[in-house]
Amino acid sequence: MAGLVTPATSDLVHIFVDYSNVIFGSRDNLNIATEYFNIDLNRLIITVCNGRKLGKVFIAASEPSPEDDLWERAKGLNFIVNVFPRNAGREKKVDTQLTCDMMQIIHSENPGTLILLSGDSDFAIPLNKAKEKNWKIEIWSWFIGMSNEFKKFPYVSLKDHYESFAYITEPHPTNKCSLEINDNIIKSWKWKNEPIMECFRALNLLCRFHWIDNDTNHTTAQLYFDNENKLKKARSWLKKNYPNMLVDDDPFIYVEDIE
Repeated sequence: MAGLVTPATSDLVHIFVDYSNVIFGSRDNLNIATEYFNIDLNRLIITVCNGRKLGKVFIAASEPSPEDDLWERAKGLNFIVNVFPRNAGREKKVDTQLTCDMMQIIHSENPGTLILLSGDSDFAIPLNKAKEKNWKIEIWSWFIGMSNEFKKFPYVSLKDHYESFAYITEPHPTNKCSLEINDNIIKSWKWKNEPIMECFRALNLLCRFHWIDNDTNHTTAQLYFDNENKLKKARSWLKKNYPNMLVDDDPFIYVEDIE
């Protein structure tokens, strides 16, 4: 009788994102209101992949969703995105879709690494099936709200890494260290969050800014910093890396005081 055949292994990392679970976890784990907590999906995947060879990325989410360009950009990066209506606070279609995506990969690909971004116990069955088929499992989740069933798997806390992929859009009316970017520059950006996020990450800072709609044709962004030294570093970085976006000699305005 022939012995059991060990399945071929792969160095690919397949990532499954329960978007709503990641967003809503910010409230209990960071004390940040969910309406101000945003995710740069490209930077999220780069953070989670951590230099490994990326396979497929599946994202499931529910409406009301963030701005449409979030999903447009994700699809442009070849991420597989499914967005469903939110029904009385429940997200069973999101869980079902992501479970189906996981099972499809488990049964169609050589065993590699399966990474789930969620703490929801509804995903225990596909995770256990993946383990049976010799997949490596990683859970990336907020600690508060993570299912006890996941504690048997390797776990990475989102709280330890969120500054690399999240940006906060809460207004800070009393913050005196702010830069304002005028609307002519913003209009030239295809993905208007990206250059701002790039600046904060280059300086190893949590990205905090707020969009201000002055009227139907003008939008500015105020970037917030803890102190004047960080503000000056950000201003220098922006002027060095985006000189072609400057519409006059000094489009970055230091706001001395905000009423």
